[in-house]
Amino acid sequence: MSTKLRVALLGLEHPHSNSWQLAFRESAGAEFVGIWSQTPGLAKEKSVQYGCDAWEDRDALIDYSDAVAICSPTAQHRELIEIAARQGKKVLCEKPIAGTLEDCRRIETVVNETGAYYMQGFPKRFDPVNTEIKKIVDSGELGIIFLVRIRHGHPFAAIDSEFRQSWFADLKQACGGALLDEGVHIADFIRWLFGEPEKVSCVVNHMVAGLEVEETATALFRFGNGLIAEITSSWHFLSAENSVEIYGSNGSLVLSGVDLGSRDLTREGYLKYYIRPCRETGESNPSVELKNRSWQISKTIPQFKQDTDVFHQNVARAFVDFAAKGKAPPVTLKDGIRAVEMILSAYRAAESGQTENVVFG
Repeated sequence: MSTKLRVALLGLEHPHSNSWQLAFRESAGAEFVGIWSQTPGLAKEKSVQYGCDAWEDRDALIDYSDAVAICSPTAQHRELIEIAARQGKKVLCEKPIAGTLEDCRRIETVVNETGAYYMQGFPKRFDPVNTEIKKIVDSGELGIIFLVRIRHGHPFAAIDSEFRQSWFADLKQACGGALLDEGVHIADFIRWLFGEPEKVSCVVNHMVAGLEVEETATALFRFGNGLIAEITSSWHFLSAENSVEIYGSNGSLVLSGVDLGSRDLTREGYLKYYIRPCRETGESNPSVELKNRSWQISKTIPQFKQDTDVFHQNVARAFVDFAAKGKAPPVTLKDGIRAVEMILSAYRAAESGQTENVVFG
C-alpha cells in the first residue's frame, strides 16, 4: 500500500465533487488516483479539467484505491458504499447518505458487518462560526433554549434552467427535493446542537417551478424538553437574511451569511448575540433593561462566506487526515443516517398532514 491514501472519486454529478477533487489533489496525505461517473462522457470531460485519469471500469478503480469519495446522485449511494465497504475501502459520502429507510438500513448493515471506515459529508460541522455557536449553546449562557429557527437554501430553481432539468429534480435519482437536499444539513445541525427530536410536522410545496420534487419545505421538530425547532429549506431563495436564530430565556443568537440566499448580501456582523447581564441582587427594571440592550458582534467570519469552495474542501481534507491516521471519523455513519431519518419522518408528516413521531432505527 502507498504511504499516501489513494483516493478515488466515484460520481461527479454532485457539484461538491469539484471542491473535493481539489482538496485530494492538494493534500500531502493523499494520492488522487482517478475518477468515475455513471454519466457517459462526464469523467473524460472532468479528467481534462482536473488533470487526472478517467476510469471506465468502476470496480477496477475501487480495487486500485484505498479510499473512495462518493458524489453520485443520491439513489446510487447505497450501491457504491456497499461495493467499497465489502472491498475494505474507506468511504466518504456526500449528503444525504441515502433517500430511503431501506437503503439506510442496508448501508448500516454492510458497514457494521465489514467494519468499514465511513465518514459522512456534513460541511457545517467544520465551519468555525458553527463551532462558536455550539460553544455558546453548550455554555448555558442563553438560558433555557425554547425556540430555534433555521433557514437554508439557494436560488438555483429560480435562476438556472439546467438545475430544473438536472438529477436534483428527478425523484428517482434524488429521492427528494429541497428538504432532503438542503434540509438534511439543518437536521444534522440541530441534532448536533440539541440532540434528537421526538415529533415532527411538515408542509411542502411545488408552486413556483412545478417540479416533481418539493421546491420549498418547512418542518417543525419538537424535542422531549419542549424545544421547538423550525427548519425551512428552499431552492428559490433569491435573497435572505438570518440563516440561524436561537432564542433562550437569557438571550438570543442570530447568524447570517451561511447559505446562498444570504452569503453575498450579508457583509458584516455575521454572528451576533445578546446575553442578559447577570444580576446578583434585586429586581431589574424592565423598561431600563429593554432600552439598554445591544448585540455583541462576533469577529468570526463564516468559512462559507469567506471561501465557499474551501468550506466544502474542509470535508475532504478532514477525511484524509482522520482516515489516513486511523482516527475515528469526525462525522459518523450514525450522524448520516439520523439526519436522513429526521427528514424522512418529516416527509411522512407532510404526506399524512399529521404530527408524526420521528423514527430512529
